[in-house]
Amino acid sequence: MKDRRILPRVAAPAVATAMALGLTACGGDGTGSSASSGLTVWYGPGSVPKASLAVQKQFPGLKIKLIPTPNLETKLKTTLQTGSGLPDVVVIGNDISSYSSIEKKFVDLKSLGADPTKDYVTWKWANGTTPSGRVIGFPIDTGPQGLFYRQDLFAKAGLPTDPDAVSKLAATWKGFTTVAEKAKKAGFKVCDNANQVFFTQLEQKGQGSFTASGEYVGDSAVTRTAFYYTAKLLSSGMCTKASPYETDWNSSVAQNALGAFVGPVYEGPLLKTAGAKEGVWRVAFPPGGAGSKGGSYMAILSSSKHQKDAYKVVKWMMSPANQAAGFETDGLFPSALAAYKSPEVTAAQPFYGGQATGAVFAKVAEESPTIPVTPQDGIVEGALTGGLQSVAQGKASVDEAWKTAQAQIKKQLKR
Repeated sequence: MKDRRILPRVAAPAVATAMALGLTACGGDGTGSSASSGLTVWYGPGSVPKASLAVQKQFPGLKIKLIPTPNLETKLKTTLQTGSGLPDVVVIGNDISSYSSIEKKFVDLKSLGADPTKDYVTWKWANGTTPSGRVIGFPIDTGPQGLFYRQDLFAKAGLPTDPDAVSKLAATWKGFTTVAEKAKKAGFKVCDNANQVFFTQLEQKGQGSFTASGEYVGDSAVTRTAFYYTAKLLSSGMCTKASPYETDWNSSVAQNALGAFVGPVYEGPLLKTAGAKEGVWRVAFPPGGAGSKGGSYMAILSSSKHQKDAYKVVKWMMSPANQAAGFETDGLFPSALAAYKSPEVTAAQPFYGGQATGAVFAKVAEESPTIPVTPQDGIVEGALTGGLQSVAQGKASVDEAWKTAQAQIKKQLKR
C-alpha cells in the first residue's frame, strides 16, 4: 500500500479508525478464527508482491486461503469489533499505529522469532512496533524519496544532467532552490505542488508530528523551517501546483512544464501514465539527504490457531527474493536489505536511460531515519498541507497560513 501524500490531504482517517477500534480495546483478544477453513490471508489488491501469492506451492502441507480484499481495513475494523470471522494474517497500511490501542489483538512477532534489529530497514521495523514494544507489523514495502528530473530540460537550463552531478548540486535545499531558479528561467518547474518537498524535509530530520512519547512537535523549528521554505517555493512561482494522480499533473509532464519533482519511488510509474518519453528521465538523491516513509505491513491476529505456521507464511511471502520480484513487476520497493543487491533492484532501466534507479532508492531507504508515526498524524498533516494550499492559491501569506494551521491543530487536538 502506498502513502500517497497529495495536497490537499484529507485529515485524520487513521484517527477515526483508532476511535472505532478503541471500542474493543478493553475486551478480550477475540475468539473468532478461520481454523476450519485453513490459514487465511487478507490482502489489499496490489499490496503484496505477485510472486508471494505462490505461497501455497511453498507449503503444500498447509491449506492457505488468499483473499484479495478491497477496503480491507474497513472490513478488518468491523471484524475486530465483532470478534468473529477474523483472518489469520492481514495486510495493514502505514496507519498501523492506529491499532496500538488494541495491540493484544495482534501477535507480538518477536514471540515467533522476528528480530527487529536485522534483515529489514530499521525504520520499517520501528513503525510496526507499538509504544509498549510489541512488534505487530512485518515489513512489506517502503517509500524512499528521490529527485526525478528530465535530463534534456536540465541541459537546456544549463544544469548538469548526470545523476551524480545533479545529486551534488542539489545536495541541500539551498542547492535545490538554485536548480529551481534556473529551471524557471528556462521555462519549466522542478516542483509540482510542493507537498512532497515539505514532508521530505521532515522525514530527513526524523521529524514527525509527535514524539515517540506523544509530545506534539508539529510546531517545532524543524517543521516551521520546512513550512516556510516550501511556502517560498510556492509564492515564488517555482511549482506547477499540480497534484500527483490528477490530470493537471499529467498535463504538466506532457507539456514539458514539469521537468523535475521530489517524490517517493512509487510516483515514478506516473510518468509513463502521463505519456513521458522513454529515456529522458533520471533520478538523483533527494535534496537534504535520505528520507522515507510509508508502505504496508503483514500482521498476525492473536485469535489465529495457526500462529507458527502463519509466521512461516509471512516470512516466505516477504522474503528478499519475493520483495525484489515485487519491485520489478509490481512497483513495490523492498524493505528487505538483501533485496537491494538483487538483479531486479540493481538492473539498468530503459525508461530512465539505462540508469539503475533502484540503487538510488535503496541507498535512501537504508539511510533514512525513523519517524514516529501516531494515530493523530493526519490532523497535523492535514492542517499544514491545507496551509500550504492557501499560500499556493494566494489566499494567505506564509505567516497567516502557519498561524491558522497551528490554531486549527490545537483546537482539534483538544477534542
